[in-house]
Amino acid sequence: MAPSRNRKIPKEPAEGDFTLFLWGPEKFARRESILKAFTTNPIFSKTSVILPSLARKDAWTRAAHQARELIRLKLQHNWSHTQFMEAIRLTDNMLPVQPQFRIFLSNLERQMTDEQKAIWVPKAERFEIFGSYAQTELGHGSNVRGIETTATFDRQRDEFVIESPTLSSTKYWIGTTGVWATHSIVVAMLIIAGKDHGNHLFLTQIRELETQRLMPGVEIYELGPKAFQGMLGTDNGAMRFHGVRIPREQMLMRNARVERDGTYVAPKNEKHSYGSMVTVRAIMAESTGWDLLKPVAVVYYYTSYRKQFRKNKEQEEETTVLDYASVQHRLIPLLAQATALVLVGQRIKKAYDAYTANYIKTGDFSQLEDFHLQTVGAKVYSTEIAGHGVETCRIMCGGHGYHALSGFGRMYANAINAVTYEGDNYVVGQQVPRAILKHWQNGTEAELPTLSYLSRLRETEREAPRIESLKDWFKPEVQRWALEERLVNLVQQHIEDTSAGRDTSYACHALTMAHGDFVYWKGFYELLQDLQQSSKPFLEPVASLFNVFALSVLQVPHHATLAAALPLSQAQHKTLRLAKSAAVEELAEKHLSDVIAAYGFTEYELDSALARSDKEPYGALFEEGAVRSEMSGDGMAHLWPMMVDTRQMWRRSREERGGKARL
Repeated sequence: MAPSRNRKIPKEPAEGDFTLFLWGPEKFARRESILKAFTTNPIFSKTSVILPSLARKDAWTRAAHQARELIRLKLQHNWSHTQFMEAIRLTDNMLPVQPQFRIFLSNLERQMTDEQKAIWVPKAERFEIFGSYAQTELGHGSNVRGIETTATFDRQRDEFVIESPTLSSTKYWIGTTGVWATHSIVVAMLIIAGKDHGNHLFLTQIRELETQRLMPGVEIYELGPKAFQGMLGTDNGAMRFHGVRIPREQMLMRNARVERDGTYVAPKNEKHSYGSMVTVRAIMAESTGWDLLKPVAVVYYYTSYRKQFRKNKEQEEETTVLDYASVQHRLIPLLAQATALVLVGQRIKKAYDAYTANYIKTGDFSQLEDFHLQTVGAKVYSTEIAGHGVETCRIMCGGHGYHALSGFGRMYANAINAVTYEGDNYVVGQQVPRAILKHWQNGTEAELPTLSYLSRLRETEREAPRIESLKDWFKPEVQRWALEERLVNLVQQHIEDTSAGRDTSYACHALTMAHGDFVYWKGFYELLQDLQQSSKPFLEPVASLFNVFALSVLQVPHHATLAAALPLSQAQHKTLRLAKSAAVEELAEKHLSDVIAAYGFTEYELDSALARSDKEPYGALFEEGAVRSEMSGDGMAHLWPMMVDTRQMWRRSREERGGKARL
């Protein structure tokens, strides 16, 4: 049976119980407000300018003007910080103002004393200063302990002297610093009387407020193009310090501080250092899901329009591409996985926000390690799925998916960078197995809810459920057993490899992804249980998405090694394959159109020639791509004489050689 579908791309956001559930009522309301402001403001138009045709400098200039207009809108309409950040994401261009609340202001609020915050937080909120966060260096990124930038306390002048002692200590990849930022939170080694007290945060002015010129001793360069022409609106910078002095009061001193006489007061709890990255990764836990959902929607709209070949000789018309299993079995698992990233990511972010508000008031860091573990695992897991998922979506659209106006190039460039920023997944992902090993050895896994599955390792016998038919795989207890069994077997392997002194840096990635499978399955299942208790009308499609998610990550794991870690018989593998196929087919036939409609992405949000509300894909590609190309018509007329002359080169060559040249 062909899946039900509605090819009409909405101009206005959808609304209803299912939509509000997927988006969250507050986020949905903010989105409506932003879309209204954007679609009536020409500076945010996505059709008047063909962005892929702009030079990088021109694209960033446009982004800077958009940032200014967003600031005006925020101040005029009193938008919340969250709404401002969501507005930035809707531009699809990562504007230079993005770090202002995402990491700059969040660090001021979390790491400054109340007295410091009274001075600096209002300045950041009013955009009186533009901020960035300078941690990564040329020589070190994920290895924060290897950072070389120094902040030496000058007791006589009551100042810190910020210094870049080596080329490798150059702050590098620092977002919004190449041109935009006026202040930066600099991560540097604190040196007092020759003693290294480790990394601390220092608020450093890097540009004059009146002129935007560099401050004395500050050396900054914009980095140039990124891979795939991604993040065009972000002016990443390289920054060095040559004896830059800042007042002692500009060290962020909520947790650790330096007194006037040079006395160092250490933090009561070293876990506070997790905070900066946990905040960013908590945001990524949900945002990556939205990064994947948009290309999934584009594929749905395009493949429900596109026809290709015939399934059988009796057909008079070609088959709609979406009806092929080769599309459904790639697209629908991505829809389910992206939904899991969004829904579970929302729960992680909400819980972390509540925790953050509490520990800012009380200084209670007791849950921070668990949130660190949740978010670092979610960062690895979500970015792997999203980045590779966007490319899978492009491929599903065939040759037309390769055109810049399909949007997939932009989507991929802006999603795949997350695999390496905030830490290369194969590096930061080792923190999960490291925590597993530590708490297993100490017998303290019960302190971290995220590691609840480790209790299975302490069981002398682990009983397996009976799995005899594909229906058994739809039982949550069977899914849980399979995910936990696979995971604890990988943990056991990690324990053995570590004890034997083997290099586990490669194998750790598979373990972290298996950990992510279980954490997201558990969060999704808890959400489904909540829905079952409230008898929501959209329970059935959510349950269908849940089963596709669970069975797809089991039947087509993210690593080949994960399949080997799940001890199933050949017959059980067969039933798992059939169960996954049944789950995909059920969602395709019964719920796919409803889910896409509930997300309700507008043409503005998708920004793809393959998903226009008033044009079919072929017409949009032809008119917006071929006809409007700057190289069409007379666009290259200045080169025509050169081309004509080139066609005469053979004659001049023959004449110069005395007419003896052979043609």
